[in-house]
Amino acid sequence: MKWVVVSDNHGMSPILTDIKSIHHDADRFIHLGDSEFTRENPEIRDYVAVRGNCDGPWFEQTMVLKGDGVFLTHGHLYAVNAGREKLAAAAKEAGCSLALYGHTHVRQIEEIEGVICINPGSVAQSRSEEPETYLVIQDDRLTFYDQQHRIYAQAQLKG
Repeated sequence: MKWVVVSDNHGMSPILTDIKSIHHDADRFIHLGDSEFTRENPEIRDYVAVRGNCDGPWFEQTMVLKGDGVFLTHGHLYAVNAGREKLAAAAKEAGCSLALYGHTHVRQIEEIEGVICINPGSVAQSRSEEPETYLVIQDDRLTFYDQQHRIYAQAQLKG
């Protein structure tokens, strides 16, 4: 299994196309909102996408990948800037042990009440000292890449 997870590109389109080209062997491409695209934009067509606070109504607010136990959301509806407890509770209620979210533009991995909450960072506008990043989940390995598609950080997915 190889999933590519991006968030918060805010209209930057070449990066999504580049990511698909570089990770052409991925099983799934996931966008966690604030693409600022419509569903018809070719850059996002191959992505499973949720709606961010800067997106229109053409995407769902949240999504559950049922067979995989994964909760997808942008995060603004769960006040992720103040903490991820509401996000973890919503994921747990939906029967998910993994919650993927964006919105904060900050790469993060944390476990709350048995739910692993992961933010891939922003692929376009980091709000931390770290560079812009996106995530590849392959088996139990988490690899964060920068905009130049170089490995920035790695971790193991617990669970």
